[in-house]
Amino acid sequence: MLKQKAKVTVLKFGSSVLRSEADLPSAVHEIYRHWREGAQVIAVVSAFGDTTDQLMRRAESVCAKPDKSVLPSLLATGETTASALLTLALNKVGISARLLDEVQAKLRTVSGAFDAIPVSVDAARLLGESQRAVVVFPGFIGRDETGNRTILGRGGSDLTALFLAHQMKAKCVLIKDVDGLYTCDPATTVRASRFEQVSYETALRLGGGVVQSKAVRFAAANKLRFSITSIGSQNETEVGPFTDRLDGSGVSSEPLRVALLGCGTVGGGVYERLAGLANLFTVTGVGTLTGIRTRALGVPDHLATEDLEDLIGRDCDVVVELIGTTKYASTLATRALTLGRHFVTANKALMAAEGERLSFMARARGVELRYSAAVGGVLPALEAIEQARRFGSIRSVSGVVNGTTNYVLDRLAEGHSIESAVDAAQRAGYAEANPKFDLNGTDATQKLILLARHAFDESLAFNAIERIGIEEIDSEFVRQSLDRGRVIRLVAECAHDNGRIKASVKPVDLPMSHPLAQVRDADNRLLIEQESGEQLVISGRGAGRWPTTEAVMADLFDIRRSDAAKQVAELEACA
Repeated sequence: MLKQKAKVTVLKFGSSVLRSEADLPSAVHEIYRHWREGAQVIAVVSAFGDTTDQLMRRAESVCAKPDKSVLPSLLATGETTASALLTLALNKVGISARLLDEVQAKLRTVSGAFDAIPVSVDAARLLGESQRAVVVFPGFIGRDETGNRTILGRGGSDLTALFLAHQMKAKCVLIKDVDGLYTCDPATTVRASRFEQVSYETALRLGGGVVQSKAVRFAAANKLRFSITSIGSQNETEVGPFTDRLDGSGVSSEPLRVALLGCGTVGGGVYERLAGLANLFTVTGVGTLTGIRTRALGVPDHLATEDLEDLIGRDCDVVVELIGTTKYASTLATRALTLGRHFVTANKALMAAEGERLSFMARARGVELRYSAAVGGVLPALEAIEQARRFGSIRSVSGVVNGTTNYVLDRLAEGHSIESAVDAAQRAGYAEANPKFDLNGTDATQKLILLARHAFDESLAFNAIERIGIEEIDSEFVRQSLDRGRVIRLVAECAHDNGRIKASVKPVDLPMSHPLAQVRDADNRLLIEQESGEQLVISGRGAGRWPTTEAVMADLFDIRRSDAAKQVAELEACA
């Protein structure tokens, strides 16, 4: 984060959203959206579904009148379990996450054990932890002045989230199963209208089924604004000291129609995620070069095809290219953009070679070309550069952007041979069957071209970049560096140098204290230095199925929200 520019966002995930473990990926998508936009994220979590009611019934089955001093510890297990599992789900996609509880955060409450009111928390601890990782925090739970566990009453996680946001002067978003507050229940009334802004008084009167009344009263007493929305939605209701205002756009949220090209490691992951979000996305077809993997993944026969160009020609809003070739991918990208489709790809080779041409086509057709997944997996590299440029010119960009070589170098440091290290990377899913382009620096060089294009508006030629790989490095060389208190990393760097851009990819001997020396295994890290001297450091898993899947999904979510925003703007222009 840029220290003085970082914002903190508290996201609250309730039981209506986290109905079971199957909903964890959706929560991860929403967290990643805010995290890659540059926010420090604190995720407050409720128990899954009706877990709290089940626990209460279990207590009553053991003892007709359970001891009220014991119940808070039992009921709190619902929140602690859901929070731990969400932390693991974030780790799975390569997002660093830290699980904290009410003891570590020193969340103190008063007014009894069952309808407690939070009065203090270690805000500095939460802020510090959120600078290093996404913080996951169980809602509903606190400790009284004697250290006994307390609970904040029915729907108390809303109050937890608002209290934390107030203490940290943070933005607060309550994630629900509905995209805001309505004049009446939209599930039962066709003519229900959503509020864009609503007063605390109206929220208390209409929001009982959506937001805890005690939480609204807390917000009103502290003049705290907060938002209510749903996962993946572009709509929200802002609650605060407002005059009620209804949404007058009349825009409906139809699922984004997606044509998926490729169903391999990453493509299969994307298909799985899309299929689980049928209310937000519709898969119009899945194209592969052989058809074998679609059958293995259970893709319905009517969606599977080997005619990729025909699939692009069918009605769809966006084409996702994950087949991995360059020449054929270029043909497919050109056809998709010509037909006015948005285009999403993880193909770094394609974008390094033809990114400028394809970007020009996309602008001319009024569609979006997105390729976040092409640089660093879940690492939001391109987004971080765009954020940094909003605060001033960039002096240099450097990073460890190839997870395979980083993993291999760590194995060499342990005494493995280069062959053994590569084999370990392949077994861990971090290296291709043929890792040549990773080891010789080609992969990192292609990514550096994309980074330089975003940082400096310069298109570097591949052969103009100094490139030295790690093929000739052995364990002895790496261990000698360690003996000197240093670490070998394959560093991609581009920087202003006397009016031109100097770029290189090569092994660098770094001191242990250097940010790039501290990245481990398949993680990636990017260091952005501005002309002012201020630095931005971001990290994330740079290789593997799920980190890349998450980046592709984030681009799709962004396109969905962007399309909705354009519809609103067009309607307002015609009003």
